[in-house]
Amino acid sequence: MIHKLKFLGIALVAALAMSSVLAAAAPADVITSESAGVTTITGKMEGTDIFKVHGGEVKCNSVSYTGTFSSGASSVLLTPTYSGCTFAGLASAVDMNGCQYRANVTGGASTAGSVDIVCTGSNEITVTAPSVGTKKCIVHIPAQTDLTAGAGTNIGAGATREGTGDINITNIKYSQTAGTAETGNCATADNTTGGTYTGTATFTGSVGGAHVGVFLS
Repeated sequence: MIHKLKFLGIALVAALAMSSVLAAAAPADVITSESAGVTTITGKMEGTDIFKVHGGEVKCNSVSYTGTFSSGASSVLLTPTYSGCTFAGLASAVDMNGCQYRANVTGGASTAGSVDIVCTGSNEITVTAPSVGTKKCIVHIPAQTDLTAGAGTNIGAGATREGTGDINITNIKYSQTAGTAETGNCATADNTTGGTYTGTATFTGSVGGAHVGVFLS
């Protein structure tokens, strides 16, 4: 049986980031693997990721994630790949530009986890929509920390342990380079912390190619 971990992803966007991955379940202090070795996590979004900004919605219908962690870690760094994305109804490209998502587990009675967007130097995530004219609409998502990710819960037992949850990220900082009129509201520049990111993620844990149970504890 494939042992899956469904938990909060961002992947933003973007989402992005946008998207996940961006995971949490409660009560939880660490991410645990049934294996003592380094565990690989691979996953994908279920349904459609939606990253909402002033210019419209960035929707991606294919988002995958990969990362590694050692059992007992309080966070996991994930590299997302986005495809099949649109922005304001136009086919668009989501480029991570070397940025990653770090999913942090929150302990105690809280069901919420947090997500950091981790970038090198001045790199940032970009969403680029084409235009009929010469100026394209571009959404810029810079590095940022402590974004509330959402909530979830563990299910199953032993090697079949998994978790399920939804992504619900708010107050994402972004800026928007105005495009031509063909991109609708993206004809107006914007710089705010009002971005939101929603979606659902499914993840699978493995060690040496063999599936292992992964859960939050």
